[in-house]
Formats: sequence, C-alpha cells, structure tokens
Amino acid sequence: KDTGMNASLWISADKAAAFDLDKLFKDMKQLDAIFMPGGDGGSLDIKAATKARKSCRKHHPGCTMWISLQELSAHDMDAIIKELKTSTWKENIDGIVFGPHVRVPLTQFVKMIPEGFPIRQYPDICHIAGAQFALNFLSHVWAFTHQRQAVAPSPEFMDSIVRQRANGSTPTIGVGAYSEGVGDDWNKAVWSGVAFQPYRSVKNIVADYARYYFGADLEETVAGLIFGLEQNWIGDPAENKEITKTFALAQKLEKDGKDVLEKSWRLQALVKRAYNDVYQQRRYVCGLESVAGAMSALQRTWSADHRLDEAKKSLERDCVDKTMSSYKKRVLDLASAINKTLGAEVLQTQDKMLNIQLIDEPVSDVPFLLDQVKSIKKLKSDDDKDKAIAKLTGWTDPGKDGFYAALASVPQSPNLVLPVSLESDPARYINPTISGDRYHSSHWISSQRSVFELYDSSVVVRFEGLKSSAKYKLRVGWGGGSGEVQLSANKKSILQKYMSATSSTKEYSVPQSETKGGTLELECQQKPGVGGSGRSCYISEMWLTVESEESVIV
Repeated sequence: KDTGMNASLWISADKAAAFDLDKLFKDMKQLDAIFMPGGDGGSLDIKAATKARKSCRKHHPGCTMWISLQELSAHDMDAIIKELKTSTWKENIDGIVFGPHVRVPLTQFVKMIPEGFPIRQYPDICHIAGAQFALNFLSHVWAFTHQRQAVAPSPEFMDSIVRQRANGSTPTIGVGAYSEGVGDDWNKAVWSGVAFQPYRSVKNIVADYARYYFGADLEETVAGLIFGLEQNWIGDPAENKEITKTFALAQKLEKDGKDVLEKSWRLQALVKRAYNDVYQQRRYVCGLESVAGAMSALQRTWSADHRLDEAKKSLERDCVDKTMSSYKKRVLDLASAINKTLGAEVLQTQDKMLNIQLIDEPVSDVPFLLDQVKSIKKLKSDDDKDKAIAKLTGWTDPGKDGFYAALASVPQSPNLVLPVSLESDPARYINPTISGDRYHSSHWISSQRSVFELYDSSVVVRFEGLKSSAKYKLRVGWGGGSGEVQLSANKKSILQKYMSATSSTKEYSVPQSETKGGTLELECQQKPGVGGSGRSCYISEMWLTVESEESVIV
C-alpha cells in the first residue's frame, strides 16, 4: 500500500551480502529507494549496489539505488567521481547522498558530482557532540551528563542549517535524515517544516508542532519550553539565567497540562530535560564554589597539612539539598513514565544518554582535586607537600608576562581563532569543534576537553601583547586523535614537523623572530587529503611562558 511517503532502506554492502535480498524485498510492502553508504558503516561496492538494485526492482519496479561518498580521501573521492561518468555507474546508480564525514561542504560537493545524478541530503539531526552538527561550544556540564545523544530540541540552530542548505544555494532533491527517532523528534519537525514551507518562520512551525501534539491550550507554553531548552545549553551554565525561566515553563505545564503529561512521552521528555537542566546547573554552581574554596585554602600561608585539611573540607561539601533531591526524583519519575508511555524497548536500546545513567556524572573538578589533596597528604615531608601544592595550584599560571589558554572553554577562549561565523559554518568545515564528553578524575576538566579540525582546515590560536624583548617557550597539551599533525608559527616557522597524533604534553622553543612583533599565531594542520572522519589536531591547552629576556639598556 502506498503511504504517500518515500520509503528508503539503509543497507551496507556487507549486510546486503548476508541477507536473502530477494526475500527481503518481496516481504516489504513498499520500497522506493536503497541507500548503500560508502563509509560510516559501509564501503563503496558497485557490484553489491548493482545486485541489490536489480533484486529490488523485481518487486518494486521504481526502486532506485543511492550511494554516499563518506570517509573518502581526496584521492579516492576524485577516483569515484570519475567512475560516476562511466556507463556501469550511470546505469546502476540513480543518485548520490551527502551525509556526515564527507570531506567537502555541500556547496562544494554539488559542483563536483557529474550531471544526471540528483543529490539527497542525509543530515545527522540527533547527536549533540562529535557529530556533523555538534552544538556550538557545548559546555562540559551537558557533554558529561548526556554525551552524544540527548533530548535536545534545537529549533533555531536547525532552522539556520536548513535555510543555508536550501535549493537556492545547494540544489538537492530532499532529505532523509540520520535520526534516532526519540530525542530528535522536534528537530525532524523543523527540518520537514522549513524544507517544505520555507516561507514560514521557525516559530510558526514549532507552534504548529505544539498545537498538534499537545492542544491549543498548551501551545504557547510548550513552544516556549522548546525554544527555552535550546537556550539552556548556550554559554556557561553557571551564568545562564534562561535555565530558571525555562524551568518555570515546565512547572506551569505540569499544572496546566497534567492530563496530557501523563500520556505524552514527548511532553514528558521536554519536562524531564528542564528538571535535569536546573539540577545540573545547581550541581555545577555548588561544585565551582567547592573548588574555589579549596583553591583558596591551598594558597594560604598555613602549614601544608592545615591547608590540605581545609581544602578537603571544602571539596567534601554535600551539594545536593532537599530541593535538588526533589528535582532528581522528578527526573527519575519522568524517565520511568517515558518507559511506560513509549516503551522501554524503544528508549533503552538506544544510547544511554536518553536515560538517566549519567545524571550524577561529575561536572566540576571536585573529584580530581579531592584525589590530589588526599595523595599529597600522604607525602612524608612538608617540603614535598609544599611543592606538590604549588604545582597543583599553579596549573594555569604561565608566569610573569606569560599566557595560558584553555581552548575548549565555554565561553569561547579569546585565543581561539574562528575564521568565519559559527552560523555560517554549522558543520565546522572551517571553524574548530569541541571534543570531550567523558569525565576522568585523573585530570583537570580543561585537560580533558579539546578542540579539533576537520580534513584540510586547521586549528589556529593567537596570542597578542607579547614582549618584543622576551624569548618564549610553548607548551601544548595534545589531546590525541589520529593521523599526522604539524604545528607552525605565523605560517613561517615549523615548531613540530608532521608527527603521529598523541595524548601528551610537549614543549617547543619559539623563535624570537616570530614573537618580537607582539603577536604569535600558531596553526595546527594534518596532512592534506585524508579520509575517515577527518578529525585531527586535538589540542586542550597551551602555555606560552617567558624562557629568557634580553637586557634593555636605558
């Protein structure tokens, strides 16, 4: 039966080889297209694609075959594009898919594909980090407590992306999104609504969504909640006043929409997010206060043991009061309600970030500092304790006339260069992206999170106001990754020749010729032309310290 919708099947070449395709296609009521990925879960195989298309057309005469050019190196992409011009590919491939891990932006991609091949978009609309459209400068608070997959309505962000990728600038024939089906439900509505009726505003589309699912009486409040949840995750959670405003809307819905809330997993998920946001914000603020108290104690002039004891007291402070306990309980209750209204088998077989296993994941440096304080306390001599305390408290101190930059900080580090606006580069082909969604108590949070670049772009860090008479030394906290990376100064001096990506801290002597002008621009690039995910140049922190200084005769 024709549903009035386009029914597509994602199947990789290896999966196709393992299935009885003839039986599979025969059993399917409707199938309009097959998408066989050329990366990110699959590999290009023209024989497998030809066989699958032929089998599909036996039972669904109009069935088409689509392939993607994901994770290809520059060399391999050029080779495949040449193949697309041959008869074998023209006769068996009906269209091309543009998705995550394509090494060039869509605007460039559409110009590379030979005429005769329509292009279909395959956007990732469900992941908040480590993804095609990672949220801009997402705080570690949300990354640690949700990781990649979350209930994350992003109406304004998605609206901006759809409008930039509309047919006027990037001629494509539609969208088949990478969706997990639950946490991105709101994003699907925005993509569909804006693409179908671009003359309508995103506010109008979200209002329609709210009215359709929750009724006219709740429309305004639900729409406000959806937009509010997006604002909750922008900037520093400790300073974000939108979280309290959004929470008030959720509480209003609990009162005004009680009957709807009991039955609707969509509303349960939105209200649950609002409760979790305010819970995490309070945990974070309390953690910051505990860390500040501990650092203050450690830098006093008391004896080492006294300083350590006072720091320990501050760090062992209980951050969860009765109000916060009630918020947490509400989050757990709503998670249980979702499991009943939607079905646990739907929710829990997906990434755990849609649930509550990470609700009490650390969001501050309290666990790290507490471990350090306890370890230092065990040292035998006061001299050793003093040295260890000084090293701990001086982590971000670059010394006189020096500079320190935590590159993945939120708000954005002033030293991190963004070549273009965030709005114009949602897939980060030009600007760097933040990485790091798992907490480790063995490091400062600033060392756990990194920025990285994609494919042939670069990470650029700029320091200004350097002393012309000083000789500087650079320390870089490399954050791992893959491939080979190179570090240069002012596009002239190579500080680090191509090396395998590493998780370590390295020091470099900076030529004085590069700093005497008062500005130092450091650029990390990987070898050009790589394929795969394209991610490299992971850097967490930089210290620029004065190594020596020339005497100035007056």
